[in-house]
Amino acid sequence: MQTFLEFYQREIQPRIGAIDVFLKTEPQPYDLGQVADLLCLSTTELLKIMEQEKFAIIMKGTFLHLMQISPSPFCKMFRREVSRGMASAYSVQDISYIYDLALKDVEVAAEKIGKCCFSSGELPLLFEEIFISDKQYRL
Repeated sequence: MQTFLEFYQREIQPRIGAIDVFLKTEPQPYDLGQVADLLCLSTTELLKIMEQEKFAIIMKGTFLHLMQISPSPFCKMFRREVSRGMASAYSVQDISYIYDLALKDVEVAAEKIGKCCFSSGELPLLFEEIFISDKQYRL
């Protein structure tokens, strides 16, 4: 067992940081292999999506579009976040939906903390109270 915070800090946060640095520093068009790795896709999967979307190259806007439509769990999390409007405060329902966590687990953790709404800066407090198995959550 591990906390969701441990998983988030080990798997999700570094990927978000890597994407941020990549988009700010890499010259466009982007390398397909790097994009596939960042989006947790195989190069074959990425090429198939690019063909379906009629993309010959990947630019910044294309990258963000690919993040919203790609089937990897990481990209699905991003899509769910965008669908909730990237709010400044999140309800337990929002957190459950965005991070694909059981609503009951999020509610129990929120009750322990005594809050029902969390800013992005407060999410680590909540994540520290949510326990997941090593097989339960993977990117």
